[in-house]
Amino acid sequence: MQGSMPNMPETLSYSVVAAVGITIIAALFTAATGPQDLVAAVLVLAIAGGIYWLIGRHPATIVTAKQSAATGAILLAICALADLAAGYPYQGVLFLLGAAALAVAFVLLQQGTVPIELRFGTMSAFTASPGIAQLRMLEELRDAGILSPEEFAAKRALIVL
Repeated sequence: MQGSMPNMPETLSYSVVAAVGITIIAALFTAATGPQDLVAAVLVLAIAGGIYWLIGRHPATIVTAKQSAATGAILLAICALADLAAGYPYQGVLFLLGAAALAVAFVLLQQGTVPIELRFGTMSAFTASPGIAQLRMLEELRDAGILSPEEFAAKRALIVL
């Protein structure tokens, strides 16, 4: 009997099924350790649901930001409810605030809003369109004195925003 290596789509399918299955088994083991860990089991099941929702439904398509925001908001809401039920109100409120922020992001993404460039020092959290990023680099070169105002104007005319 000769075995063959699975191809890439089969490997992806096996990986997703394994991830969801192992997460469900982990939730069952967590729930079996005692009633105090029931909240943790619900949270682990929520993670399994998130894996399935983001990847398992349509593994051939790339997850969009809208899907990620919606799933993240749902997972955070489940975590909030579990923490509130377990008697951890402060963590529950924090999870609810995170869920609300992702819900707002989902609504804005649903309307077609594109984030602006957001920087924290040298780190960029969100990057704008490539044209705006190029314009920003040209402005930095001009401000540093590397480009003259005429060179800046000529190069700016070439950028498509």
